[in-house]
Amino acid sequence: SYTGNYSAYLVERDERREAQQRAYENQRQLIEKTEEFIRRNLAGQKTKQAKSRRTMLAKLERVEAVRADRSSGDFRLQSIERAGNHVLMVNEAAIGYPDKMLARDISFILRRGECLGIIGPNGSGKTTFLRTILKKIPALAGEIRWGTKVQIGYYAQQLEDLDDRNEIIMELRRVAASSATAGELRSFLAKFLFTGEDVYKKVGDLSGGEKGRLALAKLIYSRVNVLVLDEPTNHLDIPSREALEEALDAYEGTILTISHDRYFLDRVATQMLALDGQGVAEHYDGDYTEFHDWRTSRLASGAGSRAADNSAPANLVRAEPLTLKPPREETSTQASRSAKQPAKGKKNAAPGSSSSSGVKVIKKKKVDARTPESLETEIARAETRLNEISQQMGEPEIARDATRLIQLNDEYQETETRLQSLYAEWDRVSAEAPKV
Repeated sequence: SYTGNYSAYLVERDERREAQQRAYENQRQLIEKTEEFIRRNLAGQKTKQAKSRRTMLAKLERVEAVRADRSSGDFRLQSIERAGNHVLMVNEAAIGYPDKMLARDISFILRRGECLGIIGPNGSGKTTFLRTILKKIPALAGEIRWGTKVQIGYYAQQLEDLDDRNEIIMELRRVAASSATAGELRSFLAKFLFTGEDVYKKVGDLSGGEKGRLALAKLIYSRVNVLVLDEPTNHLDIPSREALEEALDAYEGTILTISHDRYFLDRVATQMLALDGQGVAEHYDGDYTEFHDWRTSRLASGAGSRAADNSAPANLVRAEPLTLKPPREETSTQASRSAKQPAKGKKNAAPGSSSSSGVKVIKKKKVDARTPESLETEIARAETRLNEISQQMGEPEIARDATRLIQLNDEYQETETRLQSLYAEWDRVSAEAPKV
């Protein structure tokens, strides 16, 4: 998930997409050049190199271009039955367990069409609150009451509602009407990127992201009018997350969701419930940013002066070491010593060692006269590294890490430049090599 405000989210997302698009363009150019080389040389003198490059292309993990609808799926929700105006009423509720109360004095009214965002540190009682309102565990005190015509769908963080023994299509059929055909189920699953033979995969063989998509597919297909979501974006990639945000924004029912994703909460939440982990619960009418600004301004008057008093001495203590000069003088002295030591060593240098004399440089230059065979070995290593980088850039963890993706893209460009140089050198050396 993204940290920071909406602007930081957009910057990081754009950087990630820009890096991925650059990687795609770089790889596309490499593929075009390599295919052209193969066409020109497969039947000629350079057959071995052409076959090697054809093998490299066959193994190359392709980087996808950035598209607005990439991997997003179609999360549009089905029509639902209208619930009563007051969907959930909580009055002075306390949650937790007999030996430990996690939060108290929770009071709010959630109306039809609204969304309650629930935040707090780990262990503060967020999931316990959901389990309490779902009647899975009893409240310690107070009143929790659902409104009329409420139909609840629960998305658990552990995806515990999925049966690993089922095939994907059979798992969806668990919530489908008896009249639903296999074609209808397959068409709906396709909106969640389960196509072709994928629908016959076992649930137990799916990745975390695939299980997340399947759980959301079940929830949406069931046409419930209340969604209770425990970290729904955790298992989704960025495009799927954006599509889910848009779908929930257009959803006509009522939502309660736990999330650490501030941008997600700004998109969907109309109320906030914050649990501090010390038993205190705060409720606010508004999205996450509005709640955060309100709480910050409320605390600023009491904490501001103390923070200023406490921070001044620390700054003074930290500032002085940054200007200390002795370490620099020692480093400079060590550098000058190390610079002199090689000069002494030159007197006793072996004839084959590196030195600044002209004779030795001439001798080393002979290494540059490489054979086609040695160049082919270097080319194979560079091609293998390009393939490895491409595969890494296609991994979901890397795709979500803008910094790492940019680093890999830079290395890809450097490796491709070196590979093109090696190709050119191989062409030159092969042409100059005496015919046997």
